[in-house]
Amino acid sequence: MPEAKMAFRSAPQLASATPSFIDGREAEELEQAVYGKIRDRAYLLFEQSGREPGNDDANWLRAESETLRSGAQIRESGSWVTLNASIPDASGQDLQLVVRPTRVLVRARKASNGQDCSEPAEQGGGEIFLAANLTAEVDPLSAAASFRDHNLHLMVKKRRPNKNGA
Repeated sequence: MPEAKMAFRSAPQLASATPSFIDGREAEELEQAVYGKIRDRAYLLFEQSGREPGNDDANWLRAESETLRSGAQIRESGSWVTLNASIPDASGQDLQLVVRPTRVLVRARKASNGQDCSEPAEQGGGEIFLAANLTAEVDPLSAAASFRDHNLHLMVKKRRPNKNGA
């Protein structure tokens, strides 16, 4: 009897994943690692310019823009803040989120697209970072997220003001 033909040589991968939320020491270490990448890149830009003084802010902003992805759309609706971001080259595996009261940081692994994604970590070859400032203060513990078809969707409840007005 002939072997059955399959449409796929292997089972297709699901195009969705559940991001993990990190907090505490692990979140602080991720934030410090991203800050360190930006700082190191800014210093390299400083050295490449012949150590010319007075460009600290420009070097920092350029390093930040080269390290962090932008393009997240943030919307408020009632008591919720929603963040949507397209990350077309993310694999969805090991997607990590740090949610702070006014900021979100995302770390994703680059999709290999059949290629070996083994660039050295110091070149940033295997990781994608995205950061976004939120439009309202939120309660990080209320966050829920999904990653489907290379789109990150995060919902987090706005923080209620204290009765003291704080």
